[in-house]
Amino acid sequence: MSVERRYCARLPIDLQVQILYRKRRFCSATARNLSNQGMLLDVRNVTLPTGTLIELEFQALGRHWLIPAIVVHHHGGGVGVMFRDEHNTLYQDLPRRPAAELPAQASAATARLHLSSY
Repeated sequence: MSVERRYCARLPIDLQVQILYRKRRFCSATARNLSNQGMLLDVRNVTLPTGTLIELEFQALGRHWLIPAIVVHHHGGGVGVMFRDEHNTLYQDLPRRPAAELPAQASAATARLHLSSY
C-alpha cells in the first residue's frame, strides 16, 4: 500500500488533452482525474518516463489551457503528472456532479465528469 502524498482531493473527469513534448504535439490522452497540483492521464501505446517535462494543452471553462508539467509516475496505460504551478481556478471551477447524479454502478472514485460542453 502506498502513502497518499496529495494535499488536495482528486476530481474525477473525462477530458481530452494533448501532450506536448519539446513544443510539439506528442500524443493525445484522456485526463481521468484532477487535483490543483496534477492529473492522471490515460495514454495508449506511449511510454513517458518519470521526470519527462511536458505541456498539457486542452480546452475547458471556455478557455485554452497550456500547462507545464512533469511525469511523476507511470503504470499500464496511464501516467501521473504534476503541474509546475498549482491551478486552483481549474480545479475549483470545473462543474461537479452531486453524488446522487452518479450512476449506481460507479463509485465516487471512478465516476467520470463529462466536460463535453467545453
